[in-house]
Amino acid sequence: MEYLFDTNIFVESKKNLPMDVWPTFWTKMVELINSGNIHSIDKVKDEIDKGGDELTDWIHNNAPRGFFLTQDVAVMAKLAETITWAQNCTVRFSQSAIFDYTNVADSYLVATAAARNMVLVTYEKSNPQRRNRVMLPDACYAIGVRSCDLNTALRELGVLI
Repeated sequence: MEYLFDTNIFVESKKNLPMDVWPTFWTKMVELINSGNIHSIDKVKDEIDKGGDELTDWIHNNAPRGFFLTQDVAVMAKLAETITWAQNCTVRFSQSAIFDYTNVADSYLVATAAARNMVLVTYEKSNPQRRNRVMLPDACYAIGVRSCDLNTALRELGVLI
């Protein structure tokens, strides 16, 4: 199984597992990237690049070009499916929630995971009644994508730090 990482996995890891204190974690992340077991998407890279910090440098130095997946026809078909779900969901998301979902990496992450049969890794938690934000686990569930948090993904990958 391959795993697709949300922006918040990198950002929260940088905050909670600083690179100078947790070098083993960051070395393991590089190993996972190089193994091809984990990926992200170009839109996540764009979000990380906006930070202009040590995480940006780390990504540029450790994530090869193929790590960040781009959209193809299959992803675009799933993108239409997940956006249609958000627009027609019985929860009735606010217009700003739908706008945000479709204009940041989130909808593309869900679509990519669906199109490529990957597990989406995020720190977001399900909240099916939330109206002001589309939560990734709920969007994943709606179109048949599995999601999990980082610890679950690392356990399933057999990573020991």
